[in-house]
Amino acid sequence: MNIKQFSFGTGSVLLALSSSLGSVPVLAQEGRIEEISIIGTRTLRESRGATGLQLSVFDTPQSVSLIDNDFMEGFGLNEVNDVLKLTTGVNVEEVETDRTYYNSRGFDIKSMQVDGHGLPFTWNVHGELDTVIYERVEVIRGANGLLTGTGNPSGTINYVRKRPTNDFQGSIKLTQGSWSNSRAELDISIPFTDSGSWAGRAIVAGVDKESYLRDNEQQRQIFYGVIDGQLTRNSTLALGYTHHRNDSDGVMWGALQLIYDDGTPTDFDVSSSTTMDWTYWTSTSRNAFAELQVDLAWGWEWTTTLNYNDEESDDELFYTYGTLNQASGLGLFGWPGKYVSSVEQKLIDSTLAGSFSLGGREHELFMGLNISQSKNGYLDHSIPATDPAWGALPAFPGWDGSEIARPDFQSPFVAQDFDIDVNRFYIASNWSLNDAMNLIVGANVIDTEASGDSFGSPMNWSETEASPYIGLVYALGESVNLYASYSDIYEPQAELTASLNNIGPAEGKSFEGGIKAEFFAGGLLTSASVFKAEQDNYAEYAGFDAGSGLSYYAGTEVNSQGFELEASGRIHDAVILQAGFTQLDLEGQNGSTVRSYVPERTLKAGARFFPLANLELGASYRWQSDIYTGTAPMRISQDSYGILSAYADYDFNDALNIALNINNLGDEKYLNSLYWDQNYFGAPRHYSLSLKYSF
Repeated sequence: MNIKQFSFGTGSVLLALSSSLGSVPVLAQEGRIEEISIIGTRTLRESRGATGLQLSVFDTPQSVSLIDNDFMEGFGLNEVNDVLKLTTGVNVEEVETDRTYYNSRGFDIKSMQVDGHGLPFTWNVHGELDTVIYERVEVIRGANGLLTGTGNPSGTINYVRKRPTNDFQGSIKLTQGSWSNSRAELDISIPFTDSGSWAGRAIVAGVDKESYLRDNEQQRQIFYGVIDGQLTRNSTLALGYTHHRNDSDGVMWGALQLIYDDGTPTDFDVSSSTTMDWTYWTSTSRNAFAELQVDLAWGWEWTTTLNYNDEESDDELFYTYGTLNQASGLGLFGWPGKYVSSVEQKLIDSTLAGSFSLGGREHELFMGLNISQSKNGYLDHSIPATDPAWGALPAFPGWDGSEIARPDFQSPFVAQDFDIDVNRFYIASNWSLNDAMNLIVGANVIDTEASGDSFGSPMNWSETEASPYIGLVYALGESVNLYASYSDIYEPQAELTASLNNIGPAEGKSFEGGIKAEFFAGGLLTSASVFKAEQDNYAEYAGFDAGSGLSYYAGTEVNSQGFELEASGRIHDAVILQAGFTQLDLEGQNGSTVRSYVPERTLKAGARFFPLANLELGASYRWQSDIYTGTAPMRISQDSYGILSAYADYDFNDALNIALNINNLGDEKYLNSLYWDQNYFGAPRHYSLSLKYSF
């Protein structure tokens, strides 16, 4: 067998000329190969993970979890919240029906990326983010300064989009589930040239569903289109556009009161809601991107990516506050609001990566320049003080959504108008010290500047900071690595204080160490890690400003430490496992209790079984320890609980597939979060049935 290595736009591949890839056109003269062109790079495009370097998860000195498309499709994880609920070390805080926060290692995750690119300060999600366009979701836990330029010790979520395939293929998937949940997906990939050098992919999905919550329903539309291919023998270009719209009616702004005025916990029906029938929350996001990759000489690669994001949110909401009396059901008051927010983001990211020889060994270098601009706007609508929506509310529970009529919203006024510019230079290198040890060092210099106004106060600040990163990986053998890493924490924060001024940056340190081991010929990756982070002036939720409709924060000291265990991969020809356990301890200044709504222990596990060639079975389980907020006698608590789900997937033939998913098999009743002192119950037992046709 003749094997030759060919280099092209996004890397290199070992190609067996007589392999199953099929015939390869070769132009030969007098028995000598003149030229060969291989187009097969799309499936090899990988994100650069926790350090920016091309490291496998096994060789990365940080904790990394990957949830791939097969796992998401098998368990019916059509929404990002559902994916992250099964991701090691991540807590999903569904505070309202249409707003979600994420945290890891005790800190809010404030950096989210798509294909390895993103902006800081994007840290809560409006509506439901659909997973249909993503090939996988990566979560890098721990300080992430090399990825985003800010050193939040929680981690980074990276969504990796699907790309065109090298041959024609497509699928249609229809799903019907509990509460009239209807879903349709179309995914088609088409090569534009005979050689496959250019191809396109389009994904369209629509959701129309009601809810177990009274009056709550949602429509969602997703479109994603991408074209990529080779410009020249050593360069590739990708162009893409994503449109995601979420329309929700009967939404909760805030949620249920969780305690009566005498300290007794409330215990409403799972379907209970404080919404009014005129409320809605519409969010739309648009993204356009262009990505140019050039394979330079001597194994170096230059990549430049342009991203344009446009996000809008329009809502009419009804908030309830006060303390309920158990006997009468009275004590609640209303607070209506109408808001329009917008964020326009522009980002250019240019990187140079490659390898070099020094001291008789090969080393890697990665450097880049990132320039981003973000324009933020927020419109508020005043409401006459005499409107009944401001007053005392009828006894609760028992509402049907007609208790308060839609208020007389007035013309909008500008409440926020500010810009945030982030410029940073970053560099990372992987030094091969000997056959067993690699040293990874890096740093980034970030310059941030904000200008404008926020609720009558100036939103003006400018900060520059350099942060180092260092990691060490030591191979005990071919299948066992020891590692340690350190990073400074320097994080500009967009949160506002009670006076609606910027809270300033958080600063601190982050440490992690552990062991990673591969089993079953590399099919199963296991890891055990310990971590510690210290952070000052961390923005902690401190209350709600009803006049602006915004939450405000106070700077606190938070110290986090703990350990994690994780295993992912194939443990048998017929079994694939994804599981992780986290133990976490959080303390504030002088050992005080902080962020008690974050569970100290969590377990996430998912297993997929293949008893027959055309049958797939799966089961998942997620568990968390008890949490609470507040102090006695008005403490609000959620006992520990676990959620078991399962699915069965059957192939009639190569083209037709049917799948049944059942979630919350035990019909567990639980609160989604205690991030705030209001919340609502998680979904009871529910199912979905899907039919998929592939062509």
